Amino acid sequence: MPPPSLEIRELRAFVAVAEELSFVGAAKRLNVAQPALSRTISAIEAKLGVQLLDRTTRSARLTQAGTVFLLEARHTLSQMKRTVQLTLEAEVGLIGELRVGYMDFAIYGPMIAILAELKRTHPLLKLTMKNERSDDQSTDLAANRLDIGFAVRHRFRDDVEVTTLTREPLVLVMSESHRLAGLESISLHDLAKEPFVLGDRQGWELFLPTVEAFCGTAGFMPKTVLDAQEGAPLFKMVAAGIGVTVYPSCIRTAGYPGLVIKDFLEDAPVVETYFLTRRTGRSTLVSDVVAFVHGLLSEGRPVTDD
Repeated sequence: MPPPSLEIRELRAFVAVAEELSFVGAAKRLNVAQPALSRTISAIEAKLGVQLLDRTTRSARLTQAGTVFLLEARHTLSQMKRTVQLTLEAEVGLIGELRVGYMDFAIYGPMIAILAELKRTHPLLKLTMKNERSDDQSTDLAANRLDIGFAVRHRFRDDVEVTTLTREPLVLVMSESHRLAGLESISLHDLAKEPFVLGDRQGWELFLPTVEAFCGTAGFMPKTVLDAQEGAPLFKMVAAGIGVTVYPSCIRTAGYPGLVIKDFLEDAPVVETYFLTRRTGRSTLVSDVVAFVHGLLSEGRPVTDD
């Protein structure tokens, strides 16, 4: 048996009564007659076959079922409002909303340049940004919760299309007051006894082993004195002299004050960053954006390859 059908006006009526907890107050708010409002609520309850409100002569109180219905009714009305808004925006030229996933490395790489160029050529496009791990981006892309992503190497899903953005060697990042700051380049062996500021193991799940393996070639494991979940506090701690860190060379574009960035004398591992999207099920908007990004990448304009 199909579920009962409810109208938007009925949802609005119930939300008003539930928020006012008074038929008189809700009727004034909706500018309708109180008897008509009471009949609307009774009709909803009859359709659902449940009691949503305990009524008295002066007030109303939500039942447990009514509390659940209120939450869902609010959500439905919010989604309806969003649907109407996006439709009207599309009519005047705002071609849609692009949901973008990114991780910290992407902030300092080509993502900003790509999105800035996209906004320049599509000024009415709305961007919604979500900071999350690379593997979570894959999951959200597959579930249609994201449209595109900017990620590092991870366990890519088969239903996610992967395009290489950059290939960047690791560099050393330290305070400008560090004892090694005056050297032209740094040997990895010089860091054996240095304190390190690194990302936490969950956030740097695949990158951290690369750093540890690199240090292992010089016979030591990094002595981590501080784990940071985000890039900004990590680099501020390094600038404050808490320790050094190792990062892809895109950090040169970040412009954090108080930092010195040095190349290694040894051949440093190369870290790749990627542009992600779904292989199938793209909207026309997302397909156009993906083609636009691939065009930029083929020209090499926003991408650097140290």
